[in-house]
Amino acid sequence: MSRSTATAVAALLVAVAARAALAQDTYSSRFDGTDLDAILADESRVDQYVRCFLAEKDDDCDEVGRRVKAVLAEALTTDCAKCTERQKVGLPKTVRFLARERPDAWQQIQGKFDPKRRYAAAHPELSQ
Repeated sequence: MSRSTATAVAALLVAVAARAALAQDTYSSRFDGTDLDAILADESRVDQYVRCFLAEKDDDCDEVGRRVKAVLAEALTTDCAKCTERQKVGLPKTVRFLARERPDAWQQIQGKFDPKRRYAAAHPELSQ
């Protein structure tokens, strides 16, 4: 193998490895197709997710709620660093909804998952 071919193969392997590492550094996209607008428009579903997030155990959670709850603290405190593109749209949309429509619930969720209010500090427009 020529030196230039070996260099090209090495560069390709590094690129593939970097992409694989990057892919592992994002949350699962399994529920990215969930209709967030439908959930936010349904008061009983919003209540269900608020109960899920605030409960100590996951008994009140469906599968989506359990997955979100498992990463919510990290997503809020890292400004959604591991979020997929769809999640990067969904998180601020949900925060804006909760801050405006359910401020007490949002305060409790922040207190539990982001007590230093990092996400809110980085996005003050969501609370207006």
